Amino acid sequence: MRTSPASCCQNKEKESLATIFKAFDTNGDGMLSKEEIKDGYEKVFGQSINQEQIEKMFEAVDIDNSGFIDYSEFVVATMSEKNLFSEKKLKAAFKMFDQDDSGFISKDEVRESLLKIHKFSEDEINEIIGQVDENGDGEISFEEFKIIMTKMQE
Repeated sequence: MRTSPASCCQNKEKESLATIFKAFDTNGDGMLSKEEIKDGYEKVFGQSINQEQIEKMFEAVDIDNSGFIDYSEFVVATMSEKNLFSEKKLKAAFKMFDQDDSGFISKDEVRESLLKIHKFSEDEINEIIGQVDENGDGEISFEEFKIIMTKMQE
């Protein structure tokens, strides 16, 4: 089976994001601290980022207010701020998690995506899904995904 150029690019983009996340996550805990963001930004992009920019980033991206940026939050943070909530960007981010193209992000897809970065417990995975799964059906629809992304902007 041949892969389409679009899926090829999506796979490369996923790999690239995972590689960057791992480069930032120096202690390997699957979450980025403010210090890791600062150090990683310089290491990966060769540019410094000031504390004010870091605070603004965490304010916008740390959805669960944990004080850390997890992988799903990181995916959102890597999108251009100007186009962060465009339909096209949201669909691209959603598709990164919806690996079987079912139109929903299942618990298994969340688990698979997260385990590429860090070994999360079942409770942690359930908590992440619970934060986004507005109707409680155990899956994340594109509409639910859009809602949580829009809430980040507020």
